[in-house]
Amino acid sequence: MNTQLLLELALLAGLLVLSALVIKRFGKNNNTTAQKLQLFLTGLLGGFLIMAGTVKFFDPFTTMFTTQISLSELPFPTLSRWAGQLGEITAGLIFLFALILRKSLNNQLTHYALYGASSLTTIIMFVAVYVHLLPGVPAEVLPLQSKPPVLTVIIILLVWLNAYLFHKNKRLF
Repeated sequence: MNTQLLLELALLAGLLVLSALVIKRFGKNNNTTAQKLQLFLTGLLGGFLIMAGTVKFFDPFTTMFTTQISLSELPFPTLSRWAGQLGEITAGLIFLFALILRKSLNNQLTHYALYGASSLTTIIMFVAVYVHLLPGVPAEVLPLQSKPPVLTVIIILLVWLNAYLFHKNKRLF
């Protein structure tokens, strides 16, 4: 295993631990398992997206991300790069603000925030799946250095599960 992969796995593991601690702290004991899962997923997605967007400002991640964008031949490579990074950070912040301010936000604002962040994340992850599947983009410049977009598809499924739980409960607990 190389240091790049170990660094990525350590960041993901740290995020999982931090998300679990936050939910333990903020999740009321009288919440159902589905409600606790919804809180956990909202925090996890928020933290993950902020981390994923932020680390792309630092090497080796910035070099890898720039290489992905250039090899994928996306239109307007500089704009695509910034849109991906800032889009991830923005979606993550919206998830976390909705989680932290859930008691003080009205339900309609929370509704727009969570569905907006979910839509933005889905679009970003679909572009990431496209980049992963291009033959000209080598695995060495992809997250977890994996050609199949496993992590990307997992994020899409978690976003959709979170949106489903929010739709089912009609609020963020």
